[in-house]
Amino acid sequence: MATFQISGPGGAEYEIDAPDEARAMQAYRSIIGGGAGGASASASSTRHDMTLADGTTPPMIGDGPKDVGTTYAALRGVLNGVPVVGPSIVSGVERAAAGIGALRNDTRYSDTLSEVQANSKATAEAHPYVTAGSEMTGGVLGTLPLVAAAPAAFGAGAGGLGARSLASMASGAVLGGADTAARTGGDLNAARQGAQWGGALGLASPAVGQAVGRGIGLLSEDIAARLSPVPGMRSSAAGKLADDLRSSGGLDPVRARLGELGPDAMLLDASPSFEGRAQGLAVLPDTRDAITAPLTARASGANARLGTDVDRHLGPNVDPAAFRGSLDAAYEQAVPPLYRQSLAQPLQVDTSDVLATIRRLGETEKGGAANALRAAWGLLHAEGDVPGVGRALIPDRRPEALHNVKEALDGMIARAQAQQGSAAASEVGALTAVRRGVNDALEAQVPGYRDANRTAQGYFQQGEAFDRGQTLLNAGREAVRPAQLATETAAMSPEIASAQRAGLRTEIDRLVGTRANDRAALQGAIQGEGDFNRARLATVFGEEPTAGLVGAVERERAFDATTNRIANNSMTELRRRAADDIAPRAVREGLIDGTPGIATAIAGPVAGATALGGRAAIGGARMAASAIGRQRDIARNREIADALVKTGDPMEVLLQALGVRLTAAQRAQGAGTLTDRVVRAVLQSQGDRSRRMVPSGFLGHQP
Repeated sequence: MATFQISGPGGAEYEIDAPDEARAMQAYRSIIGGGAGGASASASSTRHDMTLADGTTPPMIGDGPKDVGTTYAALRGVLNGVPVVGPSIVSGVERAAAGIGALRNDTRYSDTLSEVQANSKATAEAHPYVTAGSEMTGGVLGTLPLVAAAPAAFGAGAGGLGARSLASMASGAVLGGADTAARTGGDLNAARQGAQWGGALGLASPAVGQAVGRGIGLLSEDIAARLSPVPGMRSSAAGKLADDLRSSGGLDPVRARLGELGPDAMLLDASPSFEGRAQGLAVLPDTRDAITAPLTARASGANARLGTDVDRHLGPNVDPAAFRGSLDAAYEQAVPPLYRQSLAQPLQVDTSDVLATIRRLGETEKGGAANALRAAWGLLHAEGDVPGVGRALIPDRRPEALHNVKEALDGMIARAQAQQGSAAASEVGALTAVRRGVNDALEAQVPGYRDANRTAQGYFQQGEAFDRGQTLLNAGREAVRPAQLATETAAMSPEIASAQRAGLRTEIDRLVGTRANDRAALQGAIQGEGDFNRARLATVFGEEPTAGLVGAVERERAFDATTNRIANNSMTELRRRAADDIAPRAVREGLIDGTPGIATAIAGPVAGATALGGRAAIGGARMAASAIGRQRDIARNREIADALVKTGDPMEVLLQALGVRLTAAQRAQGAGTLTDRVVRAVLQSQGDRSRRMVPSGFLGHQP
């Protein structure tokens, strides 16, 4: 319960205890009989808890118009500044406040509303600068969503400055006219004037916003450059490289590309932007050697690098002759003793099934096949004693003799295979059947012969696998399909698979040697058409070694291409632009004009001499300044050239610093973009210039 002190007519003082001022006034009126005497009320100290954030005391019902404070002025200005709907929002807030006040104070709503509106108006007038700034803020906040929803209509879309300015003029006129109409109760003359101002300001907003935003952006970038220097490099050089890093997509793609190329990669290999910068420096005499010398040195080590990588990923190379010699030596050491041991056994081999096969085939075969069968029959017989007959041809059943028969049949088959035609094919078929019968008889009846055969076959298959490995990268209809190779390789023994791998490794070494100076051809031979060769390589060597090989070939091809484009190619448009961007400025000559002569003619020789001396001094200063600037440009270019050929850890340190510089520059650029948008929104939202562009507080008008 607060105590209110009320002054009545004639200087009478009344102290009334009441919960609020309205109740105190009601009590006072009842005391004096409802008179309207000019009483005034002042609250006791209990009223001090009713304060606003800025320290001012809200008005009590019954007071005259009163300044509510800067906080209310700012809030009112923001709401009132929203284009078109701002006055309605303020009116709604005032009506809501009046309703609450009338309910709490038990007063008439109309009286309370009038007082709230009067206080609101008084507050705006008492704080013109706060009102002006907050109204402009409200205009920006209300316009930005409209621009985001329809950027083209407000001149923020794509297109040239002229088209955007016209679009902004149209939207500004509509917005300005509607806003003024809303603030003047639909006054058509005022609305027309607001539309004119809105169109004019809208026409100017794209150009002004762009200019101011660019200025803020440049200033912010300069500050950012000073706050994020690149060690060992002047700001101008770091700025060029940071621009290249931005054009390359940032740090992540640059690092990814350099990681693919390995430890010998230079910064100029990372992207077309860095390469273009190097191309520009390569045509300038002051930096040509700084760029081309490291590239030439790297190119000279290409073959050694590639050979080392191939050995690391695929294993050491095997010479074909050495492989054959080693395989033959191993065969001679392992196979003949097995055959000798098995064939030396004193036993007889039954060849009746083989002879029956010859008789059966001989009944139908003619020509060369029949002759071959008769020769095979002869090989399977030898002279021997026959009881009651004497010497006669009898089946030769000795194991060693039959083994020799098999080898003789191998020779006959090879000769027949070298011939063409169906007769030769029939001969090969007949002899193969006989050989198979002899081999089956030996394996079935001679202990150890089967093992000797299997051992010999393993060596033969290794030789065949080695030869086949050398053909796996061949193209054409006869080339093995990747799926077929995968199936066959999976079924191979480890020894045979190793021989196939050695044969393919030998072929890769041949390709590297014969195509070392043509990386594109080498890459085509390794990968093949449709990536078939890569799939074959992955089957034989594994996916990871194959990826390492392909990556090494691709790396050297990329290195060669970079060297050719930078050091060897003719001047291209890219090189020209890059060179123009970093070309040192020319030394400007002194000023020569007719000023001294004119001065002599008008004021005499002394004036002419003075003018001549002044012009000479100015010209000399200009020459000195341009010469100093040229030397700075050359020093900057040398720093850039040194940076572009960095490798390894020094390059990573440089990239890290450039990344920090780029991030700072992007943030500064964002500040410029934001400024552009805010400036455009300010101009586009201020159609009613007397009320908005130059707020009422500055003009002395009522808001």
